[in-house]
Amino acid sequence: MEKQYYCYIKWFLLYCRRLKAFCLPSSPGKQKIMFYLCASVVNLFFIFLVIILFSSISHATEEDPLKNMDLNSLTEETFVEEKPKFLSISGYLESRNQVRVTDMDEPISLRQRLWLDCYLGRDWIRGFANAYFDYDPAVRDWTDDNDELYYLELNEAYLTIDTERMDFIFGKKMMRWGTGDGVNPMDLINPRDYRDPIASARADARLPILLADGIFLLGPVTLEGVLIPKAEVNKFCLPDSPWEPEGLKDMRRSVEPGEIVLSPGEEPDDWFKNSEFAFRVSTVWHGFDLALLYYNGYTDDAAYHRDYLTDGRMRFTPRYHRYQAYGFNFAKGFERATVRGEIAVKPELLFSIDLDDPLYEKDSDGLVSRDLYQCVIGIDRTFFTNLYVNLQFFADLIEDCQESLASKRKTHGITFEISDKFLDDDLMAGFRGMYYTSHEGSALEIFAERGVSTSLS
Repeated sequence: MEKQYYCYIKWFLLYCRRLKAFCLPSSPGKQKIMFYLCASVVNLFFIFLVIILFSSISHATEEDPLKNMDLNSLTEETFVEEKPKFLSISGYLESRNQVRVTDMDEPISLRQRLWLDCYLGRDWIRGFANAYFDYDPAVRDWTDDNDELYYLELNEAYLTIDTERMDFIFGKKMMRWGTGDGVNPMDLINPRDYRDPIASARADARLPILLADGIFLLGPVTLEGVLIPKAEVNKFCLPDSPWEPEGLKDMRRSVEPGEIVLSPGEEPDDWFKNSEFAFRVSTVWHGFDLALLYYNGYTDDAAYHRDYLTDGRMRFTPRYHRYQAYGFNFAKGFERATVRGEIAVKPELLFSIDLDDPLYEKDSDGLVSRDLYQCVIGIDRTFFTNLYVNLQFFADLIEDCQESLASKRKTHGITFEISDKFLDDDLMAGFRGMYYTSHEGSALEIFAERGVSTSLS
C-alpha cells in the first residue's frame, strides 16, 4: 500500500473596503499576532515530527522489498501490468494564515490542518472518504468555544457504482454545479461553511451533505438527478466572528438591551418531508459544454419574519421557505483559454421590506415575494507557461414592485485573479479579489502557497 504525504503552507493578506460582511472591529493587543504565529509554527513542526518518526518506524520494521525477488528473471521482454490498488491512503498538512492589512494584530485565521483521504475498492464499485483535524488559535479572539478551536470532522464518505450507461453515488458528498469561478447562481445543493464562508476555493466554502446521485447516459445527452433526503441550510455565524454579517450583528446588538427579540426559528430538518431534489441535462455542441439545471428545495439563508409582542417589541423569526430555481450554463475551451457563463431565475423569493417605506404596515410580516435574476460571465487564460489570469462579471437583479426593499435591487461587480508559479512550480503566488461596481465595497487578497510532496511505499 502506498502512502502519500503533502504539506502546504499558505499565507494570505486580505484588504477590505466597506465590505461589511468581511470587516473586523479593531482591538488592542499588538503582540497577539506574534503569539499566534509562533503557536502555528510550533504545532506544524510537531505534526511534521510525528509523521517523520512514523515513517522512519515503518521503514525500519518492513522487510527488504527485493528479498524474495528473482532479479535474474527480469529481462527486457518482461512486462508486469500494475493492478489498481484496493486500498489507497493519502493526505496532507496545511498551514493557512490569513491576516488583514488594517488589523494585523488580530488575524482572521491561523488554521493548521491535517487532512486524510481514503480510497477503497476497484472496478465497478468503489468507496471514498476523507476527514480532517483543524487547530486555529485565532478563534480565541472571538469565542471561548473549544469546539471552534479544535475541530475534527468526517468530510465526505460515499459509495460509487459505475456501469456502462449509468452511475450512482450514495452518501455524504460535495456536489458542485455551475461553471462560474466562486460566484455560482445554481450552486445550491451544498450549504456554506459558517466557519469559512469566504474561503479562497469554492470547495472549501461548502459542506458535504447526504444525498443520492444518479447519472444516465442517453446518447449525446447526459441526465443527472440528485435527491437530498433532508434539507441542509446555512448555519449562523457565531457572534463577533470575522464572517458575521453586518445585519445580523446589528440585530444581536439590539437584542442585548431588550429593544427587539430574536427567536431561534425552525430549520427544515424532517427526513423526506423536507427533502430537496435537482436535475441537470447536459451535452456538448460544437465544442460548447451546455447544461440546463433545475432545483427544488429550501433557501440556504433565512428570511426574517417580523411581528410584534404584546409589550410592543418587534420580534424577528428566521424562516426558510421552499422555492424553485431554473438555470443555464455554458463553457467553451480554447487552446489556452476558457469562456464560461451562467444564467439563473429564482421566482418568488422572500425579501425584507424597508421599515421606513410608507407602504410598510406594522401588522405585516415585513416580507415580500420577488423574482431574482442572476448572471455570470467570465474568461480565464494562461499566458507563457504558468501565468494565470481570470476575470469574471456578475450581476443580480430583483424584480421591481411598489414596496422598497431593505437590500439593493441591483448589485453587480467583478471578480479577478492573477497568479504565477515559481521555484519549479512548487510556489504559487498572486492576488485575487472582488470589486462591486454597484458600490457595496471591495476585497483584495494577496496570497502565496508553497507545496512539498513525498510518497512512501
